[in-house]
Amino acid sequence: MESKKVVYSNKKGSKSSTTRANKNRISKRRPLNRFSLEKDTENVSTSAKKLKMSEGEYEIQVDRSFGYRFINFIAVFSAISELVVCKKCGSNIKFNEACNRGLGFKIVVVCDKCEPSFINASPLINNHAYDINRRIIFAMRLLGIGLNGITKFCAFMDLPHPIFQSFYDTVVGAISVATTAVCEKSIKKAVAEEKKISLEQGQTTGLTVSGDGSWRKRGFSSLFGIAALIGWHTGKILDVLVKSKYCKACEFWNTKKDAVEYEEWSQLHNEECDINHEGSSGKIEVDAIVEMFSRSETLHGVKYCQYIGDGDSKTFKGIIDAQPYADITVSKKECIDHVQKRMGTRLRDLKKKTKGLGEKGKLTGKLIDELTIYYGLSIRRNCNSIEKMKKEIWATLYHKISTDEKPQHDYCPSGADSWCSWQKAKAFDNLEEYTHKTPLNKEVFNVIRPIYEDLSNDDLLNRCLGGFTQNNNESFNAVVWSLAPKTFASGQIILDIATDIAVCKFNDGFASIMAIMQVLNMTIGHNMYTFCIEADARRVKAAERAMSSYAKEARKLSRMSRKEEDEANFDVEGQLYGAGIAE
Repeated sequence: MESKKVVYSNKKGSKSSTTRANKNRISKRRPLNRFSLEKDTENVSTSAKKLKMSEGEYEIQVDRSFGYRFINFIAVFSAISELVVCKKCGSNIKFNEACNRGLGFKIVVVCDKCEPSFINASPLINNHAYDINRRIIFAMRLLGIGLNGITKFCAFMDLPHPIFQSFYDTVVGAISVATTAVCEKSIKKAVAEEKKISLEQGQTTGLTVSGDGSWRKRGFSSLFGIAALIGWHTGKILDVLVKSKYCKACEFWNTKKDAVEYEEWSQLHNEECDINHEGSSGKIEVDAIVEMFSRSETLHGVKYCQYIGDGDSKTFKGIIDAQPYADITVSKKECIDHVQKRMGTRLRDLKKKTKGLGEKGKLTGKLIDELTIYYGLSIRRNCNSIEKMKKEIWATLYHKISTDEKPQHDYCPSGADSWCSWQKAKAFDNLEEYTHKTPLNKEVFNVIRPIYEDLSNDDLLNRCLGGFTQNNNESFNAVVWSLAPKTFASGQIILDIATDIAVCKFNDGFASIMAIMQVLNMTIGHNMYTFCIEADARRVKAAERAMSSYAKEARKLSRMSRKEEDEANFDVEGQLYGAGIAE
């Protein structure tokens, strides 16, 4: 009698395994059980290597015959068994389930006289792992949902219990391999595009990048943080880093330092430890961006010559101190959105500190918003000239104090296309009919003038030349946290996956998501392909619509209207919420 062949596993535990910390010895070789058949990271690694070697756009293979449907198993197959008979012998047949692994199973066609036949309810990946199990984990990961969420979904849909934690961890490890491969390809392509456009624009010394960090938790107690560099011309991610101050295995073994096995574990764990940041959480952004600058030549063969920052951290100082390049000094460019916010912050702080300044007719919230917006527009409209920026900044202030008796519009742009209504009336020779609105209170003008002097100095405006922003960085951060929500606890591998997927989606849209699924050896069906193409088209259309002048003006008017309504309600109701107000 021929002996049965046994398949063995001799893989070490990975960083994502929850049982890794509990093992005091290297796992012994053991036969694969029915759930181990679902674990297939080797083939994913092979696919990842092929992807890295390929050039150009993603090649998406679509199977129009592929797709899933929800059915009530008993109701459907009981009805079918009443309508059909065995093709071989004509006997009655019935349908059962077998080989259940997670959501995957085999349909057993049972005949009274013939041998049973088995049909896979889900395609097999490499002839042993059910596609549906890997697919639901990845699909839910795209929604920011982990194992607990999958379990709840299956329970309320009356589906079988999906998978166990150990299997989930292994699939997550495979997903991490796939997302890393596609992410690296996406970044490589983005750097080439940014380099090409920069050279075409005459920027030969290096690239201009914007950088920003984001944390898993608010404040400075977060254990995890991310930072990304985005190319100014392409708006694509050129480099990204996830920083961690926490390792689950270290937390477990730190309570067993006296154990004999600790030394062996420590030696094996050093290269696998999740901790890659030492110091305060607030320093995560600084260290990550400095590290990305320092590795740009090795990683991409480029230098970052200009850094667009928000001034909220010591990042630029860290770059200067690190001196990442021997032949050039990195220069700083300000994010004009954050410069605009400085005006609003300074005016609101002044209002709080100065008694009576916020009264009706003085420095109200609506007026602060107006002055802040006008200050920002002055920079945006004249971002190629310091003198023009400065002139228009002061023009917006003197415009507000003008009266019929003393118009002060000398700094305002002239002509029929001017934003200044007085200059526009002058262009059409209608000044006799023109009437000024209620001017800015003289007291308010005197106290806010020093702020205008400070925020219109040549050094600051020089850093605003070019009209750079960090809008793309903030959008990217939002994508990351939608994939790894801050409201749910998760480890570094989940944040790594979320960051990789966010890079792919941000740079290349949903086509890159399909590429990740192909690396995971999942079939791309017509329904998913159609959704991805249409979603990318909607994204482009929505972005173009949001950038239109009409949309911008509508958003500005909406914000000002809400602010005016809030102030009117406050005047009627008084303060109803605040620290210590009930005492």
